[in-house]
Amino acid sequence: MADTIPNVLSRDEALAEIVLAQRQERVPMLDGADLARADLRKTDLSGGNIREANLSEANLSGAYMCGAYLRKANLSRANLSGTDLSKAVMVGVNLIGANLRGAYLRGTDLRATDLAGVNMSGADLSRADLSEAGLIGADLSKSDLGEADLSRANLSGANLVGADLSRANLSKAILNGTDLSRADLSGAKLLSANLSHANLSKANLIGANLNLAILSNANLSGVYACRASMRGANLVEANISLANLSGAFLSRAYLFRAYLSKTDLSKVDLSKANLIGADLSACDLSKANLRDAILQGANLRDAYLRATDCSGANLQSARLTGAVLTNCVFINADLQKIQANTAEFSDVDINALYNILIDAYTARQLGLFVG
Repeated sequence: MADTIPNVLSRDEALAEIVLAQRQERVPMLDGADLARADLRKTDLSGGNIREANLSEANLSGAYMCGAYLRKANLSRANLSGTDLSKAVMVGVNLIGANLRGAYLRGTDLRATDLAGVNMSGADLSRADLSEAGLIGADLSKSDLGEADLSRANLSGANLVGADLSRANLSKAILNGTDLSRADLSGAKLLSANLSHANLSKANLIGANLNLAILSNANLSGVYACRASMRGANLVEANISLANLSGAFLSRAYLFRAYLSKTDLSKVDLSKANLIGADLSACDLSKANLRDAILQGANLRDAYLRATDCSGANLQSARLTGAVLTNCVFINADLQKIQANTAEFSDVDINALYNILIDAYTARQLGLFVG
């Protein structure tokens, strides 16, 4: 009974109520009102009770609706460009085909709302609650989603080019094929998020939490991910070339056949990571932690591994030609059939090769005399 709307206003009654509310300096009472296709440009509806109202195809461009209660209202195909909906309650609102370009939705409640295909480019959604919202194919390019809650939201195929998602919560969000190129995700929480085939080229991931995230086949070329946490993340066949991951945490990450050429991996924690067949050519792995990492068949040609800890690592058949191995540690490592020359191991201390597993042919090629 609490959700029942006793008196549904007609179009004329609703328009009269708006005028009267403005005159009496109170919030308009428009629950269930029929305002379909109404011209309400720049109208002040702040704090209004507009629950279950029909505003389909209405022109609300530039209207003031901050703090309005719009639960289950029909705003399909409405023009909301530049509209101020800050802190409005929009749970269950129908926004199919609506235009929210440049709208103000700071702190707005949009939980579980269907925003599939909606144009929200340039909109201010900072601190908005979009948890479990449907944003499939939505245009959020250059929008402000700083500190927004997008946990469990479905953003598959959405356009987030250049969007600000700093410190946003995207835990368990679905971002398959989403375009996040040049987006700011610094400090964002993407725990267990699905970003397979997503485009994150030149995105800012500094300090972001991507633990257990799925990034298989994702494009992370040129990303800035210093100190980012990607523990246990799935980066199978991902493109992470020309990126900066200095100081990042990638322990137990899956990087099978990942492309990391010319990437800064200095001081990165890759302990127990799976790097089978990965391309690490010409990358900087100085002072990185590769303890117990699996690097079978990995390409480390011309890589820089100064003071890198490869203790217990499996480097079977890895290519190390031209690599810099000064002060690199290989204690208990598997170096069978690695491709390298004596020059690469000339700066490796004999004590750093304690208890290595190596075949006789490879040992002779490297000039190593091990028992």
